[in-house]
Amino acid sequence: MDNSELQTYLKENSQVEERFMEKALAYLNQENLKRAPARRYNDTMVQRQADKLFDQVLDDVNSKIASQIRGEHTRQAWVNFMEQTDLLEELEDSMSELNFGGEEE
Repeated sequence: MDNSELQTYLKENSQVEERFMEKALAYLNQENLKRAPARRYNDTMVQRQADKLFDQVLDDVNSKIASQIRGEHTRQAWVNFMEQTDLLEELEDSMSELNFGGEEE
């Protein structure tokens, strides 16, 4: 499963991306406000930064799953692994607890 397929699966079956984006965008917007007004990024640039951060998360998750799956690397093998290990729930919990740059809640 490549990152695109993994992202689609996560989007359809969990709230991992939504929880990550909520935290990432809040942090990036807060950091953006610290920039001089003339140097602030527009919303599109901030979103692009958040997307890049999520791509890094996908890369990490993808490589960890790939290293754990033995034998066939079919989509179904990936889904079975994620279901058997409760990976989606763990990822959602991790995203809920995620803190960027020492932010306080």
